[in-house]
Amino acid sequence: MVIGSGCGIGGSSQSATKNTQTASQVKVNVSPASTTLSPGAQTQFSATVQGTSNTAVTWTASVGTIAANGMYIAPTGMSSGTQITVTATSAADSSQHASGVVTIEAAGKLAISSPALGSAVVNTAYSAALSATGGTPPYTWSISGGSLPSGFQLQSSNGTIGGTASQTGNYSFTAKVTDSVSHSATQGFSLPVSAQVNSNYDGPAELPRVYLSTTMADTPAPGSTITVAANGNLQSALDKAACGDTITLQAGATYSGGQYTFPNKSCDDAHWIIVRTSAPDSSLPAEGTRLTPCYAGVSSLPGRPVFNCTSTTKVVATINYAGTGDGPIMFAPGASHYRLIGLEITRTANNKTPVTALIAPTQGEAYSQMVFDRMYIHGTPADETRRGVELSGGTSIAVQDSYISDMHCNVGGTCTDSQAVSGGTGTLASGPYKISDNFLEAAGENILFGGGYANQAPADITVTQNHFFKPMFWMKGQPGYSVNVIVKNHFEMKNAQRVLVDSNMFDDTWGGYSQWGDSILITPKNQDLNGVNICPLCEVTDVTVRYATISHVAGAFVVGNVLSPAGGAPLAGERFSIHDIIADDIDGAEYGGHGTFAQVTSIAKPLLNNVEINHITAFPNHTMLNLGAPNTVQIPGFIFSNSIVSAGETPVWSTGNGGSSNCAYYDVPIRSVSLCFSQPVFSYNAILSSPYPSSSWPKGNSFYTPSTIGFVNYNGGNGGDYHLSASSPAVGAASDGTNLGANVDLVLSDISGIE
Repeated sequence: MVIGSGCGIGGSSQSATKNTQTASQVKVNVSPASTTLSPGAQTQFSATVQGTSNTAVTWTASVGTIAANGMYIAPTGMSSGTQITVTATSAADSSQHASGVVTIEAAGKLAISSPALGSAVVNTAYSAALSATGGTPPYTWSISGGSLPSGFQLQSSNGTIGGTASQTGNYSFTAKVTDSVSHSATQGFSLPVSAQVNSNYDGPAELPRVYLSTTMADTPAPGSTITVAANGNLQSALDKAACGDTITLQAGATYSGGQYTFPNKSCDDAHWIIVRTSAPDSSLPAEGTRLTPCYAGVSSLPGRPVFNCTSTTKVVATINYAGTGDGPIMFAPGASHYRLIGLEITRTANNKTPVTALIAPTQGEAYSQMVFDRMYIHGTPADETRRGVELSGGTSIAVQDSYISDMHCNVGGTCTDSQAVSGGTGTLASGPYKISDNFLEAAGENILFGGGYANQAPADITVTQNHFFKPMFWMKGQPGYSVNVIVKNHFEMKNAQRVLVDSNMFDDTWGGYSQWGDSILITPKNQDLNGVNICPLCEVTDVTVRYATISHVAGAFVVGNVLSPAGGAPLAGERFSIHDIIADDIDGAEYGGHGTFAQVTSIAKPLLNNVEINHITAFPNHTMLNLGAPNTVQIPGFIFSNSIVSAGETPVWSTGNGGSSNCAYYDVPIRSVSLCFSQPVFSYNAILSSPYPSSSWPKGNSFYTPSTIGFVNYNGGNGGDYHLSASSPAVGAASDGTNLGANVDLVLSDISGIE
């Protein structure tokens, strides 16, 4: 795999436990094992519990205070060298516990220790962290003189300077840090902002800086071949393999049991380890072509798109997991340079055992340079299988040409959110990621980034040519319905940066559990744990969504900055480009939601900003735009142009947050748009079937019915042919001289063959 520069953040999933829960199997681990604190300072401890599904612990400290969530506060008045023991005791077995050690080190004089700041680039996301030494943490940061560039903010809790500057210049300011006993220190800084020097942008959004190259030629394995017979020892082969070797598993055979741990062998880019079926390449789909269940001997799956098998001979090798937690594929700390090809990864069906992730790193540990290629990864129809592939903690990971299905949490079960692919949490750098040409099926979110603690955002993510899908028999009242699973949305980003979502199909999602059946959520979210905000650094920035179809949903997009239940704000939500989208059969009544094309909300500060929606063809049955923000602020940089969109019954509607203090309270398009946004661009749109006169809309838009706009075949806004006839008034009517609406030819070309 060839990579460039770039970094992010990750995390991990729950550790594996075994079926039989006995006292002797319970094991507790505490992290960090040791740490040094000044008197009055605090740190977060975490505990993992293995051998039981009950992962709760009770925290105690020999001196000082520790909260139920593991947050420890060192007592004041302690002398240097004092050691304090922090202990986590298993709630399942009180005889099992583990400890960490805190060493007290008296504080020195408070000082700002940051070197000079790096320069920023106009219209480009910037982040830098100020640091301090001495004093008594926690620290509070502020600006005591001068000013930051417009669009920048200093986070008072952690000293992070971040934002996007709109003007060049050299900005001088004085930073001030104050410790918990009111001592303070200051330091002057200069922050130059230069002109943009590259064109790696789609509208306001910066595109990924790093793209993964993941062909077979990029992952050479020039070593020996290790053959594992049908009844052979796969773990022994993994332990024995050298960098550059290929491990072949007997085609058609099943390797059953517990976890298989892929060791860290310190391999390099010229010596990958390949683990694959023994079937020849000619028996598999060609490289770059999706593997379907046909290759596992499955000719069809109920409620899914037709496979069109040319053969149902089983050529994959199956790895089957009979445990709980993560498994069967685990990666040891630091494991890297593995490529898996032509494998079926699944779990035993037993109607009661939950599995957290079928493929995952060891909890809290890093792994890198992985390619999951032409895989069939799936759960079972009735059992809870939460995730297919866990990316958190991973760098340079590709999931490609694979089929992932039956990931779901059940109502009343052990989990609520399920994903085909998940990442963006934890304490480790993560990204770049490549998720390409897959069938992705999960009840909660087919892909989710974020949703837990993180201290950075995963970066440089490409999601291309995937089919996001939920079988309709997961919906109550539909033929074949049997298991009450928790359905939410297709793709949710709570923590991610520089994301390209290009040439995908999004089919079928609905509301009914805790969300409203929206397809794509671009919503940075600070998470809370027991009332404590744990992710103030979570952000979603620079997201491009383009050349896609969205069908059979209660809503297409939700875009917004909101507060956590504990009132915590995210770091940022800004620079989103959404264009050339065909969104049809948006029906709130049918799919249990609002029937909205896009919700745009900014309840939290920093404000949502720089959202561009351009060249859309969409048919919401209820609302075009659902808006929400306090009427005391205005969201900057909003563009909605060159689109053909049904107005719906209530075209521009309030989210209801804040009642009469909501900027969209009056529900009149021209008034809501002018109150909710600062200098918005809302023009060159063809609005269909508006219940309001043109005077109720911002100037520069035109009004038609579905019959007068000139579609080749409108078909009620559900599965139609949305090309424009030569006589359509929308031909050549866009601000850029092209047709209004999505580029239908380009969208259909880009998604050809995905289903």
